[in-house]
Formats: sequence, C-alpha cells, structure tokens
Amino acid sequence: MPPISPAKRRSARSHEAIIDATVKLLGSSGYVDFSIEKVASQAGVGKQTIYRWWPTRADLVLEVWRDRLLPPLTPYDGNSSPRDYLESSLLSFGRLISRTDCRQAAICVLAEAHRDATLYRRMEEAIYAPRIQFIGEALGRAQQQGTFPERFNIDLLIDTLYGAVWYKALIRFEKVTKPYVRKLVAQALGPF
Repeated sequence: MPPISPAKRRSARSHEAIIDATVKLLGSSGYVDFSIEKVASQAGVGKQTIYRWWPTRADLVLEVWRDRLLPPLTPYDGNSSPRDYLESSLLSFGRLISRTDCRQAAICVLAEAHRDATLYRRMEEAIYAPRIQFIGEALGRAQQQGTFPERFNIDLLIDTLYGAVWYKALIRFEKVTKPYVRKLVAQALGPF
C-alpha cells in the first residue's frame, strides 16, 4: 500500500477540523451567528478550503447533520415488538434532535432548503427518506408477520409520531424523554 501523501493527511485533518468546528459553533452560537468565516477561524483553515468542499454553509451543515449529529439507522430485527422498535427509534432520534447542535443544524438546513429546491431534495434523501423507509419497512414486515395490526396506515403513523418529536424539539425547544416517547407511542397505537 502506498504511503499517504502529506497533502492528503493535511486535507483529512482540515476536513475533520472543519466538521468539529461546525458542530461546536452550532452548539454554542446557533444558526443565526453561524458563518463560514467563524468555522474557518475555529478550524484554523482558510475560507477557500471550506468552499472547495462545500459551496454553501447549508451544504456544510447538511453533511455534519447527516454524518455526525443524527443517530445511525437501526434496521428492524423482526424479533422485538414493533412497539419497542418504534419507542427505541423515536427516543434515539428525539434525544439527538433535542440537542442544541442538532436542532440548530436542522433549523439551518430547513431555512435554506425553503429557498433552494436542490438542497431540499438532498436533505430529503440524506435525512428524511432513509428514516421513513426504515420505519416503514419495519412496520410493514411486522404487519406481514401478524405482529402489527393491518388497520394502521404506516405513512400516517410515521407522520404522527415523528411529527410530534420534531414539534417538541424544534418548536417547543423541549427535550424528548423516554416517558414522553412511551406516552406518544401508546396514544398513537392504543392497545393491540
């Protein structure tokens, strides 16, 4: 294996420093005060280095949100109950979206995506669609196995549950807790 060139090592260090600085600034300053200039200063790189990899601050924040701030997607194993799977997935997502850095990343990307249809599609592909697909497939499989009632409209259920978590974290600025998630899922599913 050929040795890694000093330029590539510097690039990897610079990339990581930029990501770290972005997370830190989102957590402390939020979206309103977030700028490429501040990221460059915090990371110890020039603005041109950042713009070489990310054409806008929203592009940078979207990558950080997707790769660093959101929980990994956990596929449904088919062994746990659908209720437990929903509670676990919602709690994991809710705890992170409640954190200041993650909430501010969401605010940044959502604000910019309203003006940029291309960014919106990339956000949907990176953030929403994979999670909706995972949850939808899990519940669809549970319906096929007879462990989750056929009467539930899965898309509507996902909107109900995840919409409530988004609302609690992004509109009310409240923490998403285990008791809240349990009550939310119980309210949405009822007895089955």
